[in-house]
Amino acid sequence: MEVEHGIVGLRDWTLARAVEPAVRVGIFLDGDAAAAVHLTPVRGPAVLGSPGGPDVVIEPGTEIEVRHARPALSLRISGQAARTVPSLRLHAAPVADDLRVSKPGDCEAGILLRDVPAGRGFHWEKRVSQILPGTLELSVGRHGVVLVNVLPLETYLAGVITAEMSAACPLEFLKAQAIVARSWLLAMTEPKHRGEPFDRCNDDCCQRYQGIGGLTATALAAVHDTRGVVLLSPAERRDGSEPEAGGRADQSEPEAPARAKDEGIEGSRDQEACSQLEARAPSEPEARGRANGARRGDTHRSCSILDANYSKCCGGVTETPWAVWGLDKPGIRPVVDAPPDAPDRRFFPVSDANLEEYLDGAWLARTQVYCSPNVVAPDSLSRYLGRVDTVGDYFRWAVRYTRAELEELLRVNLTDAAGLTELRDIHVRARGASGRAYAVQIDWLDAQGQPVRSRLDGEYRIRQALHRTFLYSSAFAVRPERDPGGRLSAIVLRGAGWGHGVGMCQIGALGMALSGQSSEAICSHYYAAAKLGGVYT
Repeated sequence: MEVEHGIVGLRDWTLARAVEPAVRVGIFLDGDAAAAVHLTPVRGPAVLGSPGGPDVVIEPGTEIEVRHARPALSLRISGQAARTVPSLRLHAAPVADDLRVSKPGDCEAGILLRDVPAGRGFHWEKRVSQILPGTLELSVGRHGVVLVNVLPLETYLAGVITAEMSAACPLEFLKAQAIVARSWLLAMTEPKHRGEPFDRCNDDCCQRYQGIGGLTATALAAVHDTRGVVLLSPAERRDGSEPEAGGRADQSEPEAPARAKDEGIEGSRDQEACSQLEARAPSEPEARGRANGARRGDTHRSCSILDANYSKCCGGVTETPWAVWGLDKPGIRPVVDAPPDAPDRRFFPVSDANLEEYLDGAWLARTQVYCSPNVVAPDSLSRYLGRVDTVGDYFRWAVRYTRAELEELLRVNLTDAAGLTELRDIHVRARGASGRAYAVQIDWLDAQGQPVRSRLDGEYRIRQALHRTFLYSSAFAVRPERDPGGRLSAIVLRGAGWGHGVGMCQIGALGMALSGQSSEAICSHYYAAAKLGGVYT
């Protein structure tokens, strides 16, 4: 769609247009069932408009309440009488050019929102307050108020990098995070939220975006210095060959794991237009300043914008897209999250044969893995994590269930296990390169004492089914505990990492930056086949 003032919307953006697009971000989704949304202009006035009505200037500090009153919205301003409107638009000043802001720091006015959902469905789920720039669009959903934030991509990215991790992170990490997040967004290969009035949501389903309240000079510099820079990937398919650096390709041919709802992936767009770009290594002055490895208008053959996935902590080895989503992604291959000459590389790939040592071996005391506590000290992690994250032992962790606890959990989380009377065992049947399970077998007895086998397919489904909220990762060993008669009494899941593990490991990238490595080195480590290129200026 085309956004007002002639700005190109993300869904209509192509490399050939070579301009910064506007992004539509879902803040309150229909599924949130928000009965009411409360908004307050801060740092400047705002302009409120509705179809068929005049624009109204709203002074800073004015309370606005919008309630779901299907088929309309109920609007109340600072205790005035409520009135019914079909929809609303609220512009943070300045209004005339709010979508033309080219630097995040230029957008100083915003709208304060309270009780915004964060971490939907995950163990860190909570409600937070956010200050949003640009334009807010409010409409009537089936279940609640729907609120969409429309803003320039670069301003959006400033809110992403300070939500995914903290603005206290080193500049080189924030620059790498900006490049990776920009690449993932512009690739637009994952069909999320189809039929919704926004491009991407504000949460971990897509990318975290929590507005401009946490911006710092360092975060602004990270976005400004990498403006328009993305990862460009050659159009390759999985062929079992060695990647250029950092590990090797997964040579197994596993059955494709089942995909979780809303996790499907489509092919990358702009393959042809990408031939107009060249990705070259940055010169010394560029490496010290802007991260732009190329400029718009140069030439690079057979490339596309990399669908650059990332997750919080790989645990030591990153994962293949195949093991998580059942497909290949050009330019993304598993790597050992350690220096090229580190002995830790002997654990690639992680398998049943080396899993126990990988999880608990003596090597961990001296490991050089970037996301390990040896590189990122545990007592400093709280400073660097995103504000909705909870601090924990994510590099290595354990969850213990009694048999009764796990039986109760499985009856709720497995549709075919309602008749489960006794859990007998859990087996991992297939793993990816990082040790992440994507096929799990559950053995149990039904009410008649007959043996039954259930199967969990897909990394996401496994994490969802084996935890009350969401398991940190599926890279775990199953350690059963049995009574003297051999019956199962408890199960311990001993695991590594946090997240799906594909692409950049955020805590690992943080470790690299803390060790003095550049954003270019970070991107090269996690996306060895990709090169940096500028897609707009």
